[in-house]
Amino acid sequence: MIIEHEEVKNLLDEFNDLISNSQNIAIFTRDIELQKEEKNTLHTFIEKAESLRKAENSNYSEPELNLILCLEISAEAIQSELSMLINLKEGNMDAAWGNLVYAQNQTSIVASNHPFSNGDYLNGYLARLDAYEKVIFPKMMFASTGGIIRETKCSICKGDYEECDHMKGKMYNGQLCVREIHKIDLEEVSIVENPANKLCRVLTIERNGKMVDTLTLKGKTTGNNV
Repeated sequence: MIIEHEEVKNLLDEFNDLISNSQNIAIFTRDIELQKEEKNTLHTFIEKAESLRKAENSNYSEPELNLILCLEISAEAIQSELSMLINLKEGNMDAAWGNLVYAQNQTSIVASNHPFSNGDYLNGYLARLDAYEKVIFPKMMFASTGGIIRETKCSICKGDYEECDHMKGKMYNGQLCVREIHKIDLEEVSIVENPANKLCRVLTIERNGKMVDTLTLKGKTTGNNV
């Protein structure tokens, strides 16, 4: 690993110490107030890393900038895991599911972009998040949309994504490329088991002649089904 700037090395050392403690707190039986405090600690680190990454005249190399972004996103994933545990304890099941999906997505981004690793070191953490999904939450169905995309933009160069050289999901100089869909002709919505977006889930099911929440099985009287 080649890190040229001392402040980037220090940030990495701080991250390693912080995450070790955060993962020890991110266990269901830990006190909820400790978990809330740890979320705040992670938030402070994320702000510090973002400030360092966006500092003017820093002369950081592209691998260093991408490393800082990976540290930010990794801290966000642990923070979201803590939020999931807190929301489970407080009975906020919808929010807890969203927290889990966000943590999974953020970890996958880091695994495919870390400048000094092939991402295998995150396999254990991804398996941990996958275990949450299988053990804590019920099996669910999801909505998947299909359509003709008419206009897209690249979040890096702001040009037409189909004509630029950037790739969605890849980091460039400390920025993550996102393919922004601005216009689409929606053609279909399908119910699937393995969606591209696990936030697009079926919200209610029929049980004993009544519509109930898919997560809690509590009665639902109003609202959309997905």
